[in-house]
Amino acid sequence: MPSSALHAALSSLPAPSPLELALWALAVVFYGVGDYATTVAAASRPGARERNPILRRLFAGRLSPLVSFALVKAAAFCLFFAGYLFVGVRPIRTAIPGAVAVVGIVVTVQNIRVLRR
Repeated sequence: MPSSALHAALSSLPAPSPLELALWALAVVFYGVGDYATTVAAASRPGARERNPILRRLFAGRLSPLVSFALVKAAAFCLFFAGYLFVGVRPIRTAIPGAVAVVGIVVTVQNIRVLRR
């Protein structure tokens, strides 16, 4: 798709609502930063084992867990945002950052609980 066609397609989308912007901010804070930091901290503890089998395999790969998990997080955000742009219709559009934020809050809180043990 030529850049002018992409620009036209993106400019026809509705502007994000204040609620959507707030939900994206929560998603970045909790799913992006909070889950990343707490997962890496918990998995870095001596004798720790990641419970998620996909992340466990990822952490055992060639790349450092810091790098591999950051790449996975970035890819996930790209997919979530692409879905957000593709849907373009509220309330489903609003639910995407909302769901990412809720998942981020839940996993960050769970990881904090693990770290406190």
